[in-house]
Amino acid sequence: MKKFTILLFLVVLTSCGSIMRTASGATINNLKEQVSIEQGCDIDKIELLEKQQAAGNATYALDVCGKRMVYKQVGSVFMESGKADKMMDDMNK
Repeated sequence: MKKFTILLFLVVLTSCGSIMRTASGATINNLKEQVSIEQGCDIDKIELLEKQQAAGNATYALDVCGKRMVYKQVGSVFMESGKADKMMDDMNK
């Protein structure tokens, strides 16, 4: 099961679709929609503060209703930074 999870992770990581969405800016809108739902904050109260992008992944700093939050994108999946780091640690065990 662990090998399958790692394989799936690599497929998502190298997804051409995620790279295109990142390059086109559609990613920011998707991120804001997800953060809005997860954090219970209106989309218009979510502001992008900073982004660092690489092929297939990125890190975003956001102001979410006055609270600074960091989200990571791995392929086409967004996660709060702490949850993404925990997932990576669990996979490496």
